[in-house]
Amino acid sequence: MSICFYLPKPTAEVAHAVSLSLQKYLDAVGVQTLNYFFNEDGDWEKMDESSWEIVRRKIHHPSVSSVALTSDAPYPDRYEFEYVGRDIHGPVFRHDPGAVTAVRFILPLAWMRTHGPQRVRELALALAAPLPFSSGHAGLSVTGFLEVVRIMDEVVPQLLPHPGVDVINLNQTAMEIGPRLRVPHWLTFIGDPALREMGGPDFLRAQLHTPGTTVESLDASRAVVTLGPVPEGGGPDQPLPAYRELARVLEPWAYHPKSCPGFSPQEAFHKWERRFLD
Repeated sequence: MSICFYLPKPTAEVAHAVSLSLQKYLDAVGVQTLNYFFNEDGDWEKMDESSWEIVRRKIHHPSVSSVALTSDAPYPDRYEFEYVGRDIHGPVFRHDPGAVTAVRFILPLAWMRTHGPQRVRELALALAAPLPFSSGHAGLSVTGFLEVVRIMDEVVPQLLPHPGVDVINLNQTAMEIGPRLRVPHWLTFIGDPALREMGGPDFLRAQLHTPGTTVESLDASRAVVTLGPVPEGGGPDQPLPAYRELARVLEPWAYHPKSCPGFSPQEAFHKWERRFLD
């Protein structure tokens, strides 16, 4: 289970909110769960109290910060946290108008089986609460930045029958997405400007008719669309009509990356990216 948020603000303006969300995540999964971090030398290092001080400083770095935390469990039972912080108004990003700050929280499926999908949804909403996001999403996903090459090479070819499973390059997405939306997912978080442009939650309620789909206002500028009580991977006997409906409704605001690792030839990714539209 991958929970991602895209924040159209410099890292200095969102660092405190991201720290609050990270603490909520640790409260849910256990503070000792994330026990390795990616250090300045490019190596994975065992976490201790001094490591957490380094992580906190990196999150609050005013320019560019990158934080990757993981657990030592084997994939796919691994917990992960990833933060891509950027001074998006700084000169280094003047040629990247789509750059945002991004954060991702990973829960293994075992956690959802133990606690239930409703608890996952509650946690996703709690993580979203402090964040000034323009968009976000939560659902089934291919993850694993410790073994990303092997995982992508092995798993991506098996994705085609399961369109409800997401695959994402977070760094690339955070450089390009801007105010657009990555859709569809089990939970799709929509903030301004997209929510304002489409006419707010009432527009979504008027357009989304598949049984089980709900639209919830979080505040005046943020909402979440939930596609049924559980995330679904899809398959020959599971056509995912709610996902297809949401993709079509939100297409005017959708972000479509040009590439993603693991897909070959590249045309295969373009087909995958439009799997709910064509």
